Amino acid sequence: MTSAFALAAAGFGGVGLVGVTAAPAHAATTMMNLAYALDNAGYVRVVDVATSTIIDSIPVGTNPTRIVASPDRHTAYVLNNGGYSYGNTVSVIDAATGTVTHTIPVCGGPETEALKPDGSQLWVGCDSSGVTVIDTATATVVRTFTAPLAINSLVFGPDGARAYGGYTDHTKINPYAIVAFALPGSDFGTYMAPQYGVGLVTSPDGAALFFGEQSYDSIGVINPSTGYISNVIELNGPTDGGVLNPAGTDIYYCVNGTYIADVNVAKRFVTRYLTTPCGSGHYTPGSLSVTPDGNTLYADLGSGGISVIDIASGTVTATIPTGARLSRPTAAVAMVQAALVPAVRAVSPGQGPEAGDGTVTITGGPFLGGGGVTAVSFGGVPAASFTVDSDTQITAVAPAQTFRTVDITVTNGNGTSAVGAADEYTYLEAPPIISNLTPGSGVSSGGTSVVITGTDLSTTKEVFFGGTAAASFTVDSDTQVTAVTKAQTNGTVDVSVTNSAGISTPVPGSRFTFFSPVPVVTAVSPAAGSTLGGDTVTITGTRFTGTFRVTFGGIAVPYTLDSDSQITVVTPPWSSAMTPAGPAGSVGLVDVLVTTDVGTSAVSTADQYDYVAPA
Repeated sequence: MTSAFALAAAGFGGVGLVGVTAAPAHAATTMMNLAYALDNAGYVRVVDVATSTIIDSIPVGTNPTRIVASPDRHTAYVLNNGGYSYGNTVSVIDAATGTVTHTIPVCGGPETEALKPDGSQLWVGCDSSGVTVIDTATATVVRTFTAPLAINSLVFGPDGARAYGGYTDHTKINPYAIVAFALPGSDFGTYMAPQYGVGLVTSPDGAALFFGEQSYDSIGVINPSTGYISNVIELNGPTDGGVLNPAGTDIYYCVNGTYIADVNVAKRFVTRYLTTPCGSGHYTPGSLSVTPDGNTLYADLGSGGISVIDIASGTVTATIPTGARLSRPTAAVAMVQAALVPAVRAVSPGQGPEAGDGTVTITGGPFLGGGGVTAVSFGGVPAASFTVDSDTQITAVAPAQTFRTVDITVTNGNGTSAVGAADEYTYLEAPPIISNLTPGSGVSSGGTSVVITGTDLSTTKEVFFGGTAAASFTVDSDTQVTAVTKAQTNGTVDVSVTNSAGISTPVPGSRFTFFSPVPVVTAVSPAAGSTLGGDTVTITGTRFTGTFRVTFGGIAVPYTLDSDSQITVVTPPWSSAMTPAGPAGSVGLVDVLVTTDVGTSAVSTADQYDYVAPA
């Protein structure tokens, strides 16, 4: 089941049997009109007031017959009359979630209910006789009246000090009687009047009790202080009870199912008739409900569905038909309200820079009431600032974020707007910026791993060292890329990074220097020879390309450059001019060094050659 209030956030409203409010009312625009309409199929149907269509269903018990809302409209109570599963129970519905929170067993055949004006107790009258009293705070039965007669109608006086019940004795020719319960007095109360009385309504001042006299086609008015009938209002047709308008000035009765009588409470007579069908026929005249503004009536037509009647003109403005979503309405319709969370229906512009600071106009609503807008979020990040311009518009400043698409949400005291395509905002990727290279130099032969730091690097497509593409690169994060250099000539170049938004601009931190390293001698073979010279010696190592000098103890000798890693020479005779490599006394041990255009190899034991006297 989809919550009616979730649907409301998408732009739905509703009307039904009984009104509920999911959160305290603030400005009218933060509330939506919903209603719970009982369906004989075992559901409460949630109806949208604006379109007169059913938008949700709540499963309850068997044969739901009556429904009433708490005074704050946060909770609804459904009487389930059926004798099977979940029959003879009350279903308690939490309006905030649209779910049944409790199922309370009550007396057999519940027919009528009444809430104390303060909402502290729900009284349930039953066909099997008696009344079940439920404590609404705990959702538990606290008292049961065991009466010898069936209860067909219940109502409280306006101060809650008295309740009135209509009794039915099916064994009697005149089966109806009205009894007053003085709270918390005797179970059976005070007998008031033997009448065919149903559909009890009390006047706002408590000075009159109205009831329908079906067999007499009239309305009786009892003076509660005396217990006697003070007025009889002729209707020319049967009725089963009326509904008091919010102002407390008029009671509307459906008569014979064919027209509506408007009874003035103070004057005790019919002031006008609305020639509008309002029920399903004789003896089943239908049940009426009036909207909170007092302008509209909702009538239960039985198999004909539910009609919406404009009181001023007396015309039917809409009909909620029976069908797949409404089998047959079973009780009067009463308007309700549910708290509305705000909805975002458009954002303009729908994109902006990653740096934020862009002004975004958010349209939707409601943005006033509901405790006021408390937050505007860009993908979970609070807006840099926002201003509520009207109930339908907010101006917000986008916070800085990385390249991505986010949902803009608005939160008020009733909740947070649902996300959808209409609220999406895209942070546009900026061209990358390089702030630093580590290391800032590398050998011209390539192969140096360089860590590039900066911003907007997550979608890097290319990395160049000067005009040469990197041998490879890895995107580590939005602020780091690791690239490997290719071989290049010596010199300083600008490193550039390209993403979908463009190419980085050269800065001092993006400069990389290629250099040729000095050669390294790793071996001399053979490592010893005659002081007379003339021996062929192979020098191995690295970076010999560009060699222009080879020395033995500082004395230059002819050489052949075989490769970047090998040189062949013929040893010169030992000379006292040679610089010895070993400790004092080892005059024949010298260093073999290689010099290129970059520099000279460093001395090491690997480059030593030992002159020895011939045998």
